[in-house]
Amino acid sequence: MTNDVEMKTEQEELPVFPTVHVLQVVKDAQQQHGLRHGDYARYRKYCAAKLERMRKAMKFTNTHNCQKRRPAKFVKKWLNAEAIHNVQYLNFGIFESERRYAEAMIDKITLEDNPEKSRKRFTMINSLRKAVLHATNLEKIVQESDRFDAPTKLEAQAYAAWMRGMCAFESRNWQKASESLKLAKTVYEKLAEATNNTTLSSLFKGRCREIQPQLRLCEFNIAESPGAVGTMTELMELRMQMGEGGDSSVDKLISEMRASATSAEFVTIEWGGMKSTVDDDKAKQVIQEWKQTEIELAQCQTPKERMALFEKATADTRDAIDRISDIIRRKSSENADTTVLQSIKAYLEFLKMNGTASRYLAIIDNTKSEKKNKPQDLLRLYDSVIEIYKEVSETPGAEYDKNLIEAFEVKVEYYRAFRCFYMSSSYSALHKYSEAAALFDRTLSRIQEAEGKLKKLKSNFYITNETAQSLNELRSEVDAAKISVRAARLAAAAGDIKTDSEVAKTIDERPLLETVNEWRQWNVRESLRDKKTIPVASLPPAFIPMPNKPIFFDLANFHLTMPDVEDRLEKLQKDRDAQTPKKTGKGGSAAPNTSASKEGEGQQGISGMVTGWFWGKK
Repeated sequence: MTNDVEMKTEQEELPVFPTVHVLQVVKDAQQQHGLRHGDYARYRKYCAAKLERMRKAMKFTNTHNCQKRRPAKFVKKWLNAEAIHNVQYLNFGIFESERRYAEAMIDKITLEDNPEKSRKRFTMINSLRKAVLHATNLEKIVQESDRFDAPTKLEAQAYAAWMRGMCAFESRNWQKASESLKLAKTVYEKLAEATNNTTLSSLFKGRCREIQPQLRLCEFNIAESPGAVGTMTELMELRMQMGEGGDSSVDKLISEMRASATSAEFVTIEWGGMKSTVDDDKAKQVIQEWKQTEIELAQCQTPKERMALFEKATADTRDAIDRISDIIRRKSSENADTTVLQSIKAYLEFLKMNGTASRYLAIIDNTKSEKKNKPQDLLRLYDSVIEIYKEVSETPGAEYDKNLIEAFEVKVEYYRAFRCFYMSSSYSALHKYSEAAALFDRTLSRIQEAEGKLKKLKSNFYITNETAQSLNELRSEVDAAKISVRAARLAAAAGDIKTDSEVAKTIDERPLLETVNEWRQWNVRESLRDKKTIPVASLPPAFIPMPNKPIFFDLANFHLTMPDVEDRLEKLQKDRDAQTPKKTGKGGSAAPNTSASKEGEGQQGISGMVTGWFWGKK
């Protein structure tokens, strides 16, 4: 009995470990070793290297049972409660789970890039299951030990629940994934409320935001009727929340919902004065998709949702046009009739151009809703819309539809009024008030023309987004802008406001080094606003003309007066004759003519001296 009492007292006296913030450890490692750029391979290598270093440093290595005549058996040393003598031992469980999770994400990225590699899905699920195994073991150790405080236990529980939810999510076990992710989100929300540390609170709230898209996707799949049109808006919003690198199952679910909502055996179109039955599956799907898009647009509440709808539909239409073009090319080589296919292709071209223009209009609405927008940006967008609507009337087969031709002529005039307004606003922003006033008057005349044409086509079903109310709002904006432009013109005429042309008179582009003796006035505020720099010197400097070859080397020799060296030459010749022995007899040679030799030597001496002075000796 005494021994048992002594053991209990010793166990109670063990100190409590400090708080371990599991999520902060994970996020710091991810941000510093690859996941800031989505490099899971680098992160996996880091986790493996860290585990190896820690096992060697803490002497917590795996073992190999080697027996004679048998292969070595690997025995993994698992983390348990008895082995934890230091809080650093928890890193074994954390980074073992993170290493397996990184391996799974590498397989997932490979599978998305190459859908044919179906075996990668099994390896991904196996890696996630191993990650769940390590995270659950970590949670069990922390929960059973009394040396860990409550925040550490909650963080271990939330981390293990999140890992189980991600494994079930990738396994398409929606019910289990929803339960685990809800548990993780609840725990992280409580931790965010309980802590006073702003860094930890932002980490917990960020993890809750990461969980939300997966949780909503699970709810869509658990629902009894996921193909309901009413939920499409929320699903498109979910897709935008997940971003470009979001889960591919969202796009797959959207396609399935559209397919179930638009399934039809026969699809007929009327274009080019004839009715045609669409037999191609891709073209049929695209035509039905556009009909479904019209229904979904009524559910959209923001311009970004409409932009996402039009972008997806136009991309699918582009693919269908390419497919129909290949079929037409193949049948033309076989001398088969392609009239129906040409009509279907023209109709798809019409859908694509109309959808592209509608997407530009959604971008215009989104740009107007932003606080900072320039009239030049809206001007370019309206130019694109007008050009597309002009091309619609030139589509093959459009001439057979009188309503279409009239409607798109009205659309062109309608958006010309808006373009003229933003063009005048651009001139006003550049302080060109005379041009802006003239363009505002032109805008009012265009508004009047568009209203007259719009009233005549009230019953035309092609007129959808163009309303007389928008023109009335534009007219009120023009009236207000005209008043401000007139006031600015009067102020400029009085001299209170300097126009760009007047500012340009006082500011020239000459560098300061060339105008040191002149007084120049420089408007510093204008230069800072327009991000202009004051030129100090012209760089690179201007070239100075130089002669190609100096005259000295060519003509200097003809203008030199050489000194008289005859006396010195005679003395040198006498010294040479005195030193040279005289030869007699038959074998001897006659003495040379002294005068001739003197003259030659004199010439050689002069040329040699001149050569030595200027061109060097040979």
